Amino acid sequence: VEAAEGRRVFVQESDDDGVSWSRPREITDSVKDPEWRWYATTPGHAVELRHGTHAGRIVVPANHSLPPEGADDGTEGKYDGGHCLLSDDGGRTWRIGYVDDDPDGYVNVNETTAAELPGGRVYLNTRTDSAAPGTRADAYSSDGGQTLEQPFKPQPALVGPVVEGSVLWCGPPDVLLFSGPAAPDARASMTVRASDDHGVTWRVAHTVSGSPAAYSDLVRLDAETVGLLFETGGSGPYESIAFRRIPIGELVRPR
Repeated sequence: VEAAEGRRVFVQESDDDGVSWSRPREITDSVKDPEWRWYATTPGHAVELRHGTHAGRIVVPANHSLPPEGADDGTEGKYDGGHCLLSDDGGRTWRIGYVDDDPDGYVNVNETTAAELPGGRVYLNTRTDSAAPGTRADAYSSDGGQTLEQPFKPQPALVGPVVEGSVLWCGPPDVLLFSGPAAPDARASMTVRASDDHGVTWRVAHTVSGSPAAYSDLVRLDAETVGLLFETGGSGPYESIAFRRIPIGELVRPR
């Protein structure tokens, strides 16, 4: 929600699988630095950790922008930054976890998605429009999203336009997935890529089509199936929202 004083942050809860929702409850003071200007959560899904010392923690990737320096208007990508929201009590209280917002113009952290790796380590993947190679960057957290092991680094193996993407850990059969357009200079060719080494290297696993496509989100439907929700269309990427079921067997490298 955006008001005169800037964007505000709210939480809603559902105890009937999304049929109905509670009234919005504001948490801005707990999760937004007063100097931040732009503010958005994810987009896409959050993560509830299930392994390690932080099991039960909810991790919500988010992004923000810093105030400009000098006389410019603050619209440059170098002012983009990323952070996450953390809750250790089922969403009753929230706080800020890691923050990565160095305005050096190299990696401009923006819309971010997260997945829990084996043992509770968190993998984070973000869009970036900057001087860094490619349009994606990634990072890891070994303390449940509280801090990053290192700042976000370029991930040029994920070729595509500047756009949101989604990551999902599937285990078993132990594979990390990424969804997003694969055309290098256009929002088109929705593709699922897979990593067999926790995000270090990537390979094409499933191409939906060469049609225009933009934002997406991945979900594990059952032991055999992954769901892909994505924007697409015949002449533009925002004409419709489609859903595809993909057998996990198609995404795993043959052994």
